[in-house]
Amino acid sequence: MSYNPEIPKNRYDNYGDREWTRLEKDGHGELLYHVHFDILKRYINENDKVLEIGAGSGRYTKDIVKMCNELTVGDISSHQIEFNKSKMKELSLFDKIKLFCVLDVLDMGIFEDSSFDCVVCIGGVINYLLDKEKDGINEMLRVLKPGGTLIVGAMSFIGASLYYLDGIRYEKDQFGLEATKWVFNTGIQDEEHYPVPSKHYVHMMRSSEMDALFADYPITIKERSSAGLFTQAGDSALENARQDKEFWKLIIEKEIAFTKMQGTLDCGMNIIYVLEKN
Repeated sequence: MSYNPEIPKNRYDNYGDREWTRLEKDGHGELLYHVHFDILKRYINENDKVLEIGAGSGRYTKDIVKMCNELTVGDISSHQIEFNKSKMKELSLFDKIKLFCVLDVLDMGIFEDSSFDCVVCIGGVINYLLDKEKDGINEMLRVLKPGGTLIVGAMSFIGASLYYLDGIRYEKDQFGLEATKWVFNTGIQDEEHYPVPSKHYVHMMRSSEMDALFADYPITIKERSSAGLFTQAGDSALENARQDKEFWKLIIEKEIAFTKMQGTLDCGMNIIYVLEKN
């Protein structure tokens, strides 16, 4: 299946405020937030010019803008960009952001080569690119300065299959065992094999696939991390843990520590790579 920009555009145009609330409404989201925040604060420098791609409603925009010298915000969804603007105004951060723009990561021609010290593309942007994954990486590296940092994330197939196993079994009854084998073998939900009503066609990735994706580029991998590792304990266990503040604080500390271990890289809900352009 070929990349269709209308799929992520329509999904997030109709997402409402869920992109803003999802990282704070429950333990699952909170774990994702803290791991990503920890990485951002360690790699973004106060003098950096930063581009945030797939910024959504601004859950990380509000943090990144305080870490850097200049921030440009982009997303394929005009609704999410407008929501992001409104949130930044609400937080008195709007005037600190250089530019808000509606754009596709495959076409960032409005930016010159080597324009940014850091490019942030976390969440699931590259999962939607399908056959255009390398084109997306090419474009992000094009606008990044030599020696600059690319922070890129993806939805994890193995972590998601652990968490959503019951849903996968349910969908097996809808689409058949061969479709389920296809998803397990490729991580790809496409229209041919997996015609989900939501039309959420994506390539959920393994770390080995991300390694292969970056192998041919002039980059150095500085860090690999999972995120949402403790999510596998289940929603009930997480919510119980959140009720005990000192215990939850410890869980967050260990989430950040354990997600850096090689053996946990594919076990969270997201995978994050930090790359330096050579």
